Amino acid sequence: MSIAEKSNKVLAKVRISGGGRCNVTHNQTDLTELLKNYPRGKNLLKWVLRKWSVTNTIRWFETHGVQLKTEEDGRMFPITDDSRTIVGALQNAAEQLGVEVWLSCGVDRIEKTDTGFICHEGKDQILARKIILATGGFPKSEHYNFLREMGLEIVEPVPSLFTFNIPMPSLHAMQGISTPWGRIKVAGHEGWYEGPILITHWGLSGPAVLKASAFLARELQESNYNFSTLVDWTGLGEETAREHFVSHLLMHAAKQIGNANPFEFPRKLWEYLIETAGLDASKLCRDLNKAEKGKLLELCIRSPYDALGKTTFKEEFVTAGGVALKDIDANTMQAKNIPGLYFAGEIIDLDGVTGGYNFQAAWATGYIAGSSAVK
Repeated sequence: MSIAEKSNKVLAKVRISGGGRCNVTHNQTDLTELLKNYPRGKNLLKWVLRKWSVTNTIRWFETHGVQLKTEEDGRMFPITDDSRTIVGALQNAAEQLGVEVWLSCGVDRIEKTDTGFICHEGKDQILARKIILATGGFPKSEHYNFLREMGLEIVEPVPSLFTFNIPMPSLHAMQGISTPWGRIKVAGHEGWYEGPILITHWGLSGPAVLKASAFLARELQESNYNFSTLVDWTGLGEETAREHFVSHLLMHAAKQIGNANPFEFPRKLWEYLIETAGLDASKLCRDLNKAEKGKLLELCIRSPYDALGKTTFKEEFVTAGGVALKDIDANTMQAKNIPGLYFAGEIIDLDGVTGGYNFQAAWATGYIAGSSAVK
C-alpha cells in the first residue's frame, strides 16, 4: 500500500486545524443530532456514521496512545492540545502497516484499465489495482476535470465556513469582543443560526456566523456575497429577551441606562447599542419612554448589518461540492460505475459546520473506503 501526497509533507490540514490543537471530532453520540451539523451529505452520512461513529474515533485514538478531552462546547482535542500528537498517531499506524508515503507526487490523470488503474504523474505512471481518493475539496471546478473525464458527476464547488465582511467602522472598533451565545439570520432565508459571535476588524465571525455561511453556502454565492443579516446579540429570541429586558429595567429603574446592561453584554457592545439607538447613556431607566425602550431592545435582538463579501476562516476553510453522492456506494465508498475507485473526505459532496464534524466525516468515510478496498 502506498500514499501519493502532492505536497512535501503529509497531514498539513490536520497540523493547522483548531489553531494547531486539532479538533479531532465532536462529542455527540446521538446520530440524529450529529447529522444536523452537516449541511450536505446527510443521506450518505447516516449510513457511514453508523459504521464508524464518534465513539469509534475516540477508541481508535485511545488504542493508538492518544487521549482526547471534551471542551464545554463539545469539541474534542488531544489532551496535549497539540496537533502533532494526532499526526504522530496516524503516521505511526501507517508505518506499522508498512504503508509507503511518496511525497511531492501529484496525480494529474487516472486511467481505468482491465486490471486496475494507471495514475499519470507528469511523464511518470503509477500502476494500481485500487485507488482511494482523499484529496480534500478543490476550490476550483476545473480541478475536478480528471474525475469528469472518468464519467463522474461533480457538484460545482463553492466556499463554505467563511466570515461576513461588513464595512462598518463603528462595528470594527469593537474587534475582539464576543458574545458567548447569539443568533444570526440572513435576510430572505428561513431560520436563525446559533452560537458564539465574534466581532472582527472586518465584520462578524464566530460559530454562529460560520454555521450560517455553511448552510447557506450556495445561496450566498449566488448573491455574490452581498446580503443583509440580523444579529440577536442576546441569543434568547424575541419573547424571552423582551420579558427579561422589561423586568430588568423595572428592577433597576434608578440606574443610568449605561450601567443597567440587562443582558450582561461586554461593556463596549452595550455602549455601542445605546449610541446606535440614539440614547444618552446617563439617562435613568425609569425616564426612558416606550419608543426608546423599543428601539434599544430591537437593536439587542435584531441589529441589522449589510455584508459585502466574505473572508475565508483561516484553516477551517471547507468546500461545498465535489463528487455527487449518487455516484458513490455508501456501504463501501466505491464509485458505483468504476470498480476499484473509492472516495473519502471532502472530495465528496458533503461537509459539516466547524467543531470537529468535518474530521469525523473524514475518519468515517476513510475507514469504510479503506476497509472495503482491502477486502
